[in-house]
Amino acid sequence: MKESVTELEQLIIQNLKSTNLLKNEVERIENEKHDLLKDISLKIIDIIDSFERVEEYIIEKEYSRIDEVNKIASRYKTIQKKLLSLLQKHGISKIEFPDNRLIVGLCEVVETEADSNKKNDDIISVIRNGYIRGKELIRPAQIIVVKN
Repeated sequence: MKESVTELEQLIIQNLKSTNLLKNEVERIENEKHDLLKDISLKIIDIIDSFERVEEYIIEKEYSRIDEVNKIASRYKTIQKKLLSLLQKHGISKIEFPDNRLIVGLCEVVETEADSNKKNDDIISVIRNGYIRGKELIRPAQIIVVKN
């Protein structure tokens, strides 16, 4: 009887160790999956940034007056929308500023400008869009804000 209890205790201990090992392995795989999603997302975001720079260049050089350029720009916009949709499918969205004000922890202030008509920390412009997934910061927004 005593031997049976000892064997049962050893079996329980063995099962607990196995369970812990499995839990650790699942956690490791989940972390790898998370890191991979973040890495791929950052690469997609870089591509979206490239599309935005092309669009800005077209507008700046006034190429948007040429029909053929408009067609090409429209194709770029379609690809950009598909990439944003792919990010959204995985819960990643562009950081929005509904009050047009700095949100600490989600932004990186790259420059400040004085403007007596606006309040401190009002956003003058977004240099680079930021992205979040739930409450996790994927990439901070780079902004220019008012400092009087």
